[in-house]
Amino acid sequence: MKDYRRRYREKHGIVEKRRPWKKAIGAVAALCILAFAGFLAAQSAAADRVTLDGQPVRDWTEEQARQYVEDKEGELKGRTIRLTGEDIDETIDFDDLELQFDKEKIFNDVYLVGRRGTPWQRLNDVVATLRFGKDVPLSLKVDEGKLDERIQQIHDVYDKAPENACAVPNSDNKTVSIHKEKDRIVLDDAGLKQQIYDQLDRGVTEDMEAPVQSREEAAVKEGDLKDIDTVLSYYTTHFDDSNKDRNENIAIAQKRLNHALVPAQKDFSFNGYVGTRTRDKGYKDAPVYFDNKLVPDAGGGVCQVSTTLFNAVLRAGLFIAGRAPHFAPAAYVPVGMDATVADNSLDFAFTNPFQHPVYIYTVAGANTVTTYILGNHADTCTTTFQTIHLQNLPHKVIRKHNDAVTSDVCEQVGYDGHDIVIRRTVNYTDGDKYTDTIESHYAPNDEIIVTNGPASETVVQTSDLQPQDVLINAPHDMFAF
Repeated sequence: MKDYRRRYREKHGIVEKRRPWKKAIGAVAALCILAFAGFLAAQSAAADRVTLDGQPVRDWTEEQARQYVEDKEGELKGRTIRLTGEDIDETIDFDDLELQFDKEKIFNDVYLVGRRGTPWQRLNDVVATLRFGKDVPLSLKVDEGKLDERIQQIHDVYDKAPENACAVPNSDNKTVSIHKEKDRIVLDDAGLKQQIYDQLDRGVTEDMEAPVQSREEAAVKEGDLKDIDTVLSYYTTHFDDSNKDRNENIAIAQKRLNHALVPAQKDFSFNGYVGTRTRDKGYKDAPVYFDNKLVPDAGGGVCQVSTTLFNAVLRAGLFIAGRAPHFAPAAYVPVGMDATVADNSLDFAFTNPFQHPVYIYTVAGANTVTTYILGNHADTCTTTFQTIHLQNLPHKVIRKHNDAVTSDVCEQVGYDGHDIVIRRTVNYTDGDKYTDTIESHYAPNDEIIVTNGPASETVVQTSDLQPQDVLINAPHDMFAF
């Protein structure tokens, strides 16, 4: 046949065109066939090197492999992951997330070696299995929606405004407990979810460190309170709880005052710390003294909080930096032992003279306010009070004539005033001694009567206030002396 074609070409002058690419194609095709056959052989060999959970499956049927996985399902009960980290400790209970084996993934990994992905991925899978073997773990899966819900719950626990470390008096009213601060921690939810899925793919549920996206630290740390270990003093005042607006004002101010930390050798201002008493902050209108009268205004009742603080400060041996009495004595403390405050004017302030910080803790009951001064055991003291001056100031009774009235009308209630000076003596446990005085002037208030009779003006004294040293020296409550 070849000779015939050659003679035909020579007879007709046809030049033979050589086509070397045909041979190349043939060679490549032959190589591909050989390679494919080799790959199929390698796939088969690789399948023999696959194990399931450490168990050889070469001689197992698929039914036997599935039975092995089903027999392991009892071990899933009670599986958890504990998330830890700085100030983080949470547990994820997989019983609540419908934990189960991911059988589709498991058996795909067992039986589809070199049969998934791109050609390059398939080749890599076969080569890696031939070189190192392949142990397929008992991969797990959970209900994704429930996992997301649990991660969100954990996120919300820590993604809160920072809470300062705080000191709290124990029930013995002597010792103190310190509660650690809580930073605002924003967890990396996506990162946490991926770490959990990575574990589930490997068939494990191991404790892990929770990934944190950001952290906002509290201003007061536990270490800042390390010297606070004792109750230096506490004082309680009582009030009539029938005025709900006044009660609410007391509660707002008490909460704002609570947990104030006063560093060593520093001053404290009630107004500066508690802030103004305005309606936008929740304060209600309640009785306050203005122009010698009780009138409703925002924040009425807050002076009881400042007064309670004043009495606790006195008994803790702190120095008074600024204090003013009310226009008239307050009923909830002995005369001369009150401290009034007013926005942008009257303030109560004190100085911490110690080498350690002091801490203010307050609590409001149904009809009481109690303020604690917490500090260091080295700064304890005993405090005594003595009235060294007391003068009752008579008031005027002014009768104004008015033909229009038929009977006397009281236009303004009158009462006596008082000048009082109380000496405080502080004996500190280190042997130091300190004395100061508390001076109070309560101006008398004229009684004004409108009458049809003649006008007149007289001076009367209706009170006979005596020193109240027994009440003043009550250590914690004037009603418990």
